[in-house]
Amino acid sequence: MIGRGRKFPIGRACLYRRRGCSGQVLVVLLLGITLLAGLIFYVVNVGAQVNRRLAMQNAADSAAVSGSAWMARSMNVIAGNNVAVTRMLALVPHLDSYPLATKMTYEEVAAWETGLADQLDRGIPDDWMRDGLESLRLRMAGQRDILDAIDNLFNRSGFDVASLTNWSIHGYTGPTPHGQLWQAAECLDEFSQATALSAGMLSQANAARYGQSDYAETAFITPVLPELPAHRTDFGDLEKPVKKGIIPDREYPHRLGPYDRLFKWRDYHYSGVYEEDQWVDGVPGHGDIRGGGGNVNIGGRRQGGSAHGYTTNPDGHMSHRLVGKTLTGYSVYGPYSWMMRRVGSYSSSELPDTYFYHNYKQIADIKLRYMWGDQTLKDVHYPQWVTDYPQAKSQVAGGAQVTRTMFYLVEIRSKHPKGSAAWLSEGSYVTNGERPIAIWVNDWSDPAEWLIPQIANYIWEDRYNYETTEDWDIDIHKQYDSNGDPIWQKVYRVDQYVFGGIDVGGEAEVTNPANYCEICDDRSNLPAPILMDTAAGDYDMAQPHHDLGVRRSVFTYLGVAGRSSEPMVWASRFGSGNPFGQVVAVSQAEIFNTTSWDLWTQDWKTQLVPVTQWSDWVGRMADGAADASATAGLIEPETVSDFAEYLGRFDEQMVGEMLQH
Repeated sequence: MIGRGRKFPIGRACLYRRRGCSGQVLVVLLLGITLLAGLIFYVVNVGAQVNRRLAMQNAADSAAVSGSAWMARSMNVIAGNNVAVTRMLALVPHLDSYPLATKMTYEEVAAWETGLADQLDRGIPDDWMRDGLESLRLRMAGQRDILDAIDNLFNRSGFDVASLTNWSIHGYTGPTPHGQLWQAAECLDEFSQATALSAGMLSQANAARYGQSDYAETAFITPVLPELPAHRTDFGDLEKPVKKGIIPDREYPHRLGPYDRLFKWRDYHYSGVYEEDQWVDGVPGHGDIRGGGGNVNIGGRRQGGSAHGYTTNPDGHMSHRLVGKTLTGYSVYGPYSWMMRRVGSYSSSELPDTYFYHNYKQIADIKLRYMWGDQTLKDVHYPQWVTDYPQAKSQVAGGAQVTRTMFYLVEIRSKHPKGSAAWLSEGSYVTNGERPIAIWVNDWSDPAEWLIPQIANYIWEDRYNYETTEDWDIDIHKQYDSNGDPIWQKVYRVDQYVFGGIDVGGEAEVTNPANYCEICDDRSNLPAPILMDTAAGDYDMAQPHHDLGVRRSVFTYLGVAGRSSEPMVWASRFGSGNPFGQVVAVSQAEIFNTTSWDLWTQDWKTQLVPVTQWSDWVGRMADGAADASATAGLIEPETVSDFAEYLGRFDEQMVGEMLQH
């Protein structure tokens, strides 16, 4: 009982008051923690959703680019194989021509070199001629040695070029083709066919794999099963590319092919603009010529230098000097011509005194015609040389058929006559003695009938003179008479002919490396290109828009990627309003070729472009759902149908605004 006037201590009273108000702050604290947690969950879920959205856009981009890139890569593989096949086939007649062309040229040059050596052993009356013929013999020996090495490889080493070049080889068993070049071309053809057949499936697989690697649960491209817009043709479509570098579908203006656009294998054509025709003076330092002319006049093919003077009309000559030119166009050439030009370039520099290029080209051209033309076997002339003059006359007398007669010609043009004290004095003459002319004339030509003296064994000499007003090469300068007219001065010519031999050879058969049988061989084994299927749609350059017609339906792809949109935390409270339950992104890519729109030019590329024609994509996706069953479980038809249905619920105008914002 508390008595009146009793007081409690202050501390105890305060204690009772604290007990009465405890728990108020805790409630506020719990409320704050709950709100803060909710805010954190909200931020986490929103951030996760944004990240999913960005990730799905990356996945859609990856699917579109990787799927279309595989198709572009497949088209480049086919283009590369088409070109490689043309090179294989162009190599067949080239390589197959080496044995015969090398053998006949080697034997010919070896005979010429032997004939020159024998002539030098018999004796040469003049040192300057001896030096020239020895120089020519050394050149012949060097070229003979080059041909000897090639001939040894192709004809004497056991190497059989037919094992590379012939479609069918005698004695071989097993299915054709037998030759390795034909087999390689066939393998490339089969590789192209497999590439074309698998391109659609692998494009879809590539799209799904790359999309899923970017965290998509579902990724694919539309068309669901892309088709490469191409078809295999036949062997005949390889003829123009091999020969002329013209691809079969060149008639389309946007298809020029690799030989034209990439390799630049072109011959340019010009039209010239000439100044008005006028008479002009002769070559400076060489005056007009009158009179002269030797007793021997033989034409034929000539090889080597000449000491002949500048012959001009006494009154001058007509000038047609080119003062301008205009490019009028160009023609394209193919791998066969490209190879032939390489052989020709080598021959002109390393085998200039031989008929190698002539023989080689003649044989290779026949073999090329066998591949796409007349399969009737052809013959070529096989030379056989008799270089001893008495033996040659004996064979002619015996009725031998002479195809060609060869001579070596050494010329001297001099200010002084032969036999004078100043003959061959320094600066007074020019000669081709360092490089005599080799002359081949048709049929038999007997120098004993030329009515010129024979100065040594199998050497004849023709002397004559003519007049000129000046010839600085031999120290003849203009002189004038009292009337101021030029004085005509004599020039002395000595032409010495050395018998080189006669060709009494016969014919040799040119074998056919393309010896497939029209009846017994399976013609489908012959290599063939895969060409763009022009029947697949509109390639009209009048409407070249990249997003219309066949260019859209075949060369444009839509990448689709989706992932669950379920919140990361507290899904029951932060559920998505998306009825599809996934974050979905789309991306459009296109395949293009800026060089030449064909399956010969390895320049197909892909790039991302803005998404267009939304309803068309949705329709193509829905129509292609059934194709998903052919992807071996890669994509389920229901998945494609679900995505098509979901995306189809978006208004096209709204989609356009969303994609273009």
